[in-house]
Amino acid sequence: MPWLKSIGDFLLLLTCPIILLVSLWLTIKTRFIQFRKFPHMFCLLLSFMRKHVDEEKGTIRAHRALFTAMSTTIGISTIVSPVIAIRLGGPGAVLGFVLAMFLGAAVNFTEVTFAVSYRKNHPEKGIAGGPMQYLQDEIHPFLAKWYAFFGFILLMFWSSAQANQLSSILNSQYFHIPNWLTGITLAIFVAILLVGGIKRVASFSSKLVPLMFLLYVGAAFWIIFSNLEKLPAIFQMVIRSALAPRSFATGVTVGGLAAAVRWGVFKGFQSNEAGVGTQTIPHSMAGTDDPYKQGILAMVATYSAGFICILSSLVALLTETWLDPTLSLGINMVAASFHSYFSSLGVVLVLISSFLFAFGTILGNGFNGSQCYGYLTQNRYLSLYYLPTAFMVFWGCISDAAAIWTLVDYLVIPVMIPHILSLVYLSYKQENLLKELPASLASS
Repeated sequence: MPWLKSIGDFLLLLTCPIILLVSLWLTIKTRFIQFRKFPHMFCLLLSFMRKHVDEEKGTIRAHRALFTAMSTTIGISTIVSPVIAIRLGGPGAVLGFVLAMFLGAAVNFTEVTFAVSYRKNHPEKGIAGGPMQYLQDEIHPFLAKWYAFFGFILLMFWSSAQANQLSSILNSQYFHIPNWLTGITLAIFVAILLVGGIKRVASFSSKLVPLMFLLYVGAAFWIIFSNLEKLPAIFQMVIRSALAPRSFATGVTVGGLAAAVRWGVFKGFQSNEAGVGTQTIPHSMAGTDDPYKQGILAMVATYSAGFICILSSLVALLTETWLDPTLSLGINMVAASFHSYFSSLGVVLVLISSFLFAFGTILGNGFNGSQCYGYLTQNRYLSLYYLPTAFMVFWGCISDAAAIWTLVDYLVIPVMIPHILSLVYLSYKQENLLKELPASLASS
């Protein structure tokens, strides 16, 4: 239905300025924390990884909370969204991803700090966290239920999109594995791990995330360093495309500021999840008494996701696969880029990366969705949640990629907009929570 797509595109274009304005406001409100605390966040990460803390019921170690959150942000969307954005919005979309990374870090710090501050510890049920708690306490219970309802639906479709891209490369000319087989296998493994709860998910994610990050980044750097002489021309093309629409070899005129915002900024925020609020759920489970430090630690995920998006963008531009109209939108464009440098080994590398990225994201989304579902049902009937989640993973494998990603784009809006506007209100009302504790208090 063209009219429905037109309405959706209008809403997406309207959403982008709101996201930019709110993220700019939070950047100013936190006094540019994403730059001030940039070195400190890595020191915190190393400190938390070395420190052994006994996990209380329902909690996980701080760095495991980060890796669980990163398992959703560093998903297939971080390697696929940039090439889709460049194909549809022009090379200027890369600047949108850079902007989303820096501004998104301030948003992520804010939402995680509030989430850890407002979480509730129930002796029998464990910790209840995420945006629902501060929306309920400071805004209105209806908005908390609104977020939980649409968040639960969004996360299921998000998992479908990840599964779709994985099945796409497995069913390509390289492997010929049926989509239904990928769907069934993936759904079973996801259901088994989700039943194990946050500790099993966190344990798996803490091992998976570093591996998938290093594997993909290493291969991407190889391609970039092999083409260093082309980088100045690539940077010029990115800037020119962002300033004015241009006609490329695809035969379509793309680019301009509106396209850079629509495809770069929105896809960038969607990839790093800043403002969506879903990252705050695993961070709420962290065994820490310092929300400020956990907020700083959370920025690692935003920078990591943005870093991979930028690398993916450069690989696509250097290999020029985004100009090939015969390649379908999505993971096959990425596979073609790596194939041009590593031959069949490159395709295998993308397959392994895609599996790790997709499985980690589906697992993280599944857990986050269970928390939204549990909020709506007071943690009853959780067993009923796993069946539709597994089914949506299977459904994603056998469905059309464009339709699924379009649905994800539209479903982000009712989750993200009320949430980020609530962050503006909370940054006024609870400004002190965004300030660093005195050293003596923080250490205690």
